[in-house]
Amino acid sequence: MNLIIDSNTTEINKIKSNIIDFLDNKGISYNLVDDGNSDKICISFGNKDCKESFCSSSIIVLASNKDVYRVYPNEIIYIAIEKRKSVLYLTDDRRIETNYHLDHWKIVLDKRTFAQPHYSYIVNLNYVEEVTKELVTLGYNKDEYKVYTSSRKIGAFKKTFMNFKG
Repeated sequence: MNLIIDSNTTEINKIKSNIIDFLDNKGISYNLVDDGNSDKICISFGNKDCKESFCSSSIIVLASNKDVYRVYPNEIIYIAIEKRKSVLYLTDDRRIETNYHLDHWKIVLDKRTFAQPHYSYIVNLNYVEEVTKELVTLGYNKDEYKVYTSSRKIGAFKKTFMNFKG
């Protein structure tokens, strides 16, 4: 469904705010993606383990080997910097190496669902199982992933995780 609003920016921001408030109040999962030109609201149906996504805001990813992939944000467990490349760890056990910097992912991904516990990692808060001073434990199905935390980032990460409504 497309909603076309011919109005000024103030009215559009008010409508967007009302939609977000409605989704929050009803407990409906969504991602808000800023693509640089506009915000997109992506609604996911099902629980956090659901691989189905009825989300029109997929991300087209150019891998370092020049392959192109369509990735939905709910498929990303975490992103790590490895050997100067960002590597996406996905729910279907794929690893996609890209030449994108983590700053790219911080712009593309929803800041309410993805957070950075360390300079080398961005994690999907839907998959966080435990947070300690040194590590964040992520889980999907029976797989477990551990990523490091940094003393400079852990405070903001814990605050974001405590406010997370996933």
